[in-house]
Amino acid sequence: MKMPRTVLGLLGVVLCAGLVGACSNTPAPDSVPRVGVMHVGTDHNPPSLMTLVTALGDLGWFDGPAAPVMQQLIGDGERINGREQQLQGEYDGQRIALIWRNLEKNQAAAQAGEFVRERVDLIVAFEDTSIAAAQAATAGPANPIPVVFLHPSDPVRDGVIGSVAHPGGNLTGAFGARDPVAKQLEHYREILPGPQPLRLLTLIDRTDALATPPLENEAKLAAGKLGIELVEREASDDRSIEAAFQSVGPGAVNGVFTLSPSLRLNNSPKILELAAAANLPVQAHRKEWVDPKQHDKGALFSLGVDLAPVGTAAARFVDSILRGSKPEDLPAQEVPKIEFALSLKRAAELGITVPADVVEQADPVYP
Repeated sequence: MKMPRTVLGLLGVVLCAGLVGACSNTPAPDSVPRVGVMHVGTDHNPPSLMTLVTALGDLGWFDGPAAPVMQQLIGDGERINGREQQLQGEYDGQRIALIWRNLEKNQAAAQAGEFVRERVDLIVAFEDTSIAAAQAATAGPANPIPVVFLHPSDPVRDGVIGSVAHPGGNLTGAFGARDPVAKQLEHYREILPGPQPLRLLTLIDRTDALATPPLENEAKLAAGKLGIELVEREASDDRSIEAAFQSVGPGAVNGVFTLSPSLRLNNSPKILELAAAANLPVQAHRKEWVDPKQHDKGALFSLGVDLAPVGTAAARFVDSILRGSKPEDLPAQEVPKIEFALSLKRAAELGITVPADVVEQADPVYP
C-alpha cells in the first residue's frame, strides 16, 4: 500500500526529531522558551552575561553575533551616576526569548516572584542574592521552574544544591573558586611588608549569614599567621560603610579589607570611593575594579574568579534544560580559574612600591 506524501512527510519529521542532533544543531521547540535572567548590582552588568549570550548563540538558540542581542538586553552599557543606564531589556528571538533584569538588592525577591507568575521556562540567576530569591520563589511542587545559577559563593555550603555531583531539586549551574580570603590577605602582606602588624579596616556584613561566618574564621586564622590585625567593623549598606570609615582616624589602619561577599557584590563603588578619599589601598574581587580606564581611583589589586568561562559553562546548562534535561540530573560545574590583577598606577598614587616578585605574579598588570 502506498502512503500519501503528507503521511510520509510527517513520519520524516518524527524520525528527524527523534535523532537528537542528527538533523540539525538548531533547537526547534514547539513554542519559544522564555528565560528570565536576573542579577543584583545596578552599577554593572556581569562580564559572564556576554559569554553566556555568546555561547547560547553558538549552541543554535539565535543566529548571528551576540552583540545585537546584548544591545537589546543591556543597551550600550553606559552608566548614569554609577548605575547602568538600561536595567532591563528583552530579546525576542525565533527560538528563544531572554528577559534581562538588573536589580537593586531589595528587588530580587519580587522579581523572582514575577518570573514565577509569568511562568517563564527557566530562570538564570547571577550571584548570591538573586540565586537565593530564585530558589525561594521556585521552592515546592507548585512552582517547579528550573534555575541555572552563576557565581554563588559556595552552593553546597549555602544549601543551594545537595552536592556538586548530585544537585537535587531544581537548581544547578556553574560557579568559580570559593572566596580566596586567605590569599587576599597574603597579597596584602606581600605588597605592604611593613609595618608590623599590618592593620586593615575589615568590613563585615553579618546579615550575610551564610557566607560571612566561615570566611571570617578563615580570615582570622590567616591574619594571625601573617601578622595582620583585622580592625573589624560591621556594615551592610552604604550608610553603615561610611560610618565604618569614619570610626577609624587618620593613620589608624594601613588598608581596607572587604570580607563579606555581599559587600563586594553590592557596595564596591562606595567602598572604592571612601578608600580613595582616605588614601587607603583596598582589594576587589574583579579585575574591572582595578583597571584605571574603568575606575580612576580603583582598587589596588583584585583576586577573584575569571568570570567569563562561568558564563560559557552556564549556557550549556541552559541548553540542556531547554532540550529536556532535569536540573537534578546535571552535576554543577566549578570553574576554578583565579585572576590576580594589580594596578601599578594606583600603587604609585598611594606611595606604595610593589615588590617585583609580586608584580610577576599578577596578570593583568595595569601600568
